[in-house]
Amino acid sequence: IRAIELKNHSTLNGKAIRVMWSRRDPDARKSSIGNVFVKNLAESINNSGLEDMFKKFGNILSSKVVMSEDGKSKGYGFVQFETEESANTAI
Repeated sequence: IRAIELKNHSTLNGKAIRVMWSRRDPDARKSSIGNVFVKNLAESINNSGLEDMFKKFGNILSSKVVMSEDGKSKGYGFVQFETEESANTAI
């Protein structure tokens, strides 16, 4: 919890890092339950901004904006919620 609070979205070697909870159950990860694909994101949106945008809908396990090699958003990302209900509310 402390690592997430202190280090999530910080910069390491010029790149933003993400610190999230790990889901050890491969069936839970692969089931896509609670996963939301987000498109048409502004180029200025980063991982932190995406998480801030969606945290009002429920507990987020992971969020990621896909970035190009030069560090700019490709305009889409993913948010994984703890519950399917939170994902449906966000959608």
